[in-house]
Amino acid sequence: MTYATDHIGSTSQRGLEDDSYVVGIDAGGTKFRLQVADRSGRLLADLTRPADGWTALPMCKKAELIATALAEIDHDRPISLGIGAHGCDSDEECAALQQGVAELVDGPVAVVNDAMLLQYAAGVEHSVNLVLGTGSIAVATGPTGTLYAGGWGWLLGDPGSAWGLVRTAVMGLTAAQDKGAVDDDLLAALQARSGLGSLRAIAESMQTEPADRWAGWAPVVFEAADRGSPIAGETIRRGVDQVVDHVVSLSGRGARIESAVAGGGVITHQPSLEAALAKRLDERLGLTLVVVRDPPISGAVRLARRLRDSGNV
Repeated sequence: MTYATDHIGSTSQRGLEDDSYVVGIDAGGTKFRLQVADRSGRLLADLTRPADGWTALPMCKKAELIATALAEIDHDRPISLGIGAHGCDSDEECAALQQGVAELVDGPVAVVNDAMLLQYAAGVEHSVNLVLGTGSIAVATGPTGTLYAGGWGWLLGDPGSAWGLVRTAVMGLTAAQDKGAVDDDLLAALQARSGLGSLRAIAESMQTEPADRWAGWAPVVFEAADRGSPIAGETIRRGVDQVVDHVVSLSGRGARIESAVAGGGVITHQPSLEAALAKRLDERLGLTLVVVRDPPISGAVRLARRLRDSGNV
């Protein structure tokens, strides 16, 4: 990770003379964010850094980077520290990072997968946490630990995500073209957005360019669906059904799921996806969907406050 210029705001040092404070950290795949709050939850500091290379780092290096960021607030150790970490995809990985950070900062630490920050941000328990952004994953708590479904990346899965939707839409177009012709304005819309002149050029670009680049075409799928594109509409329906399949799977594996919370750039910016997902969750599982529009870092701060108040999470 390479740290950028300091972004601690004007409130960063105000109130830190009181040593009773908590720290929340959202260590995502592309961004690292840290917030400091007092006992009442009042924000005292907000620090953001790029997180290039975070996922590939060993746990010891991740712990060192967290300790380095904490040192920047120039104060005694926090009374509790809540961390949502991208790439901690098992309880064992979360525990390893938790132990590494605790050894360096000498204080109580709780580490969860970053998707779990959604339920803390929403202030609910026994929820399935659905991230629908560039990628997607479903996470919930089971009888013996955290359970995961999805999150396999652009090539293999991530339904309902930006790259999952684009991949499925283009597969629908290629299937239609193999049958003789594409009678769907989704193709023209994707050509205009991508700057590419043919479906074959689009497919080749998706195989050679970074996936997060063509994931940016996802809004075109929703726009085409609004205009009545059959392939775009089916793409969204299929993505929603697959996400709900993940929730059904987690429930079947023993997760206690009483509500659903979702976050991420796609679900928060596409009302039609939110409406479709809410409808299917209700139809199949009787669940109410809550979309978290606050930054996930708020969930990390609440996690830290919960650790402070109860001694556990």
